[in-house]
Amino acid sequence: MLRLCLFSVLLFISSSVFSYTLEITEKEIQEEVSAMMPLEKKQFFVTVKLSDPKVELIKDSDRMGIFLNVGAVIPGVMKGAGRGRMTGSISYDPLKGAFYFKEVNIEALEIDNLAPEYAEKIKLLAQTVVSKSMSQYPVYQFKDTDIKQKLAKATLESVEVKNERLLVTLSIF
Repeated sequence: MLRLCLFSVLLFISSSVFSYTLEITEKEIQEEVSAMMPLEKKQFFVTVKLSDPKVELIKDSDRMGIFLNVGAVIPGVMKGAGRGRMTGSISYDPLKGAFYFKEVNIEALEIDNLAPEYAEKIKLLAQTVVSKSMSQYPVYQFKDTDIKQKLAKATLESVEVKNERLLVTLSIF
């Protein structure tokens, strides 16, 4: 019985010893997202350009928001500029040791000089641009030069946003 109790205590203690919590700041994610911009998509005669992202880690969730400048051009019809806000989840790929912006949803989109009949088309194009681009390029990737990150990237235990930081707890086992 004593051995079982000691084994249980050792197992409980060792699980915390073999975990690693990485703090990824909003600024670090901002730098990665800014490096991806501007993003541009042309479909038929419509062009949408996204630029100047401002990253926001949404408190008490695994979600991220991005405020963007949005430009839209329909030759001979309209040219407008405005802002948009998109939110999405932060998804982890253990094979690449990287975090991606997924399940993108446009929460707000305002473009000057945009006729209502074009609003949905522009919104859909903007969402497509972000979804495709940001699902391919990580918003953060573990560094192979950091031995703790290299060892711990295999198993994700939790992702939490706290104090404008993404807290990622990983376990070696």
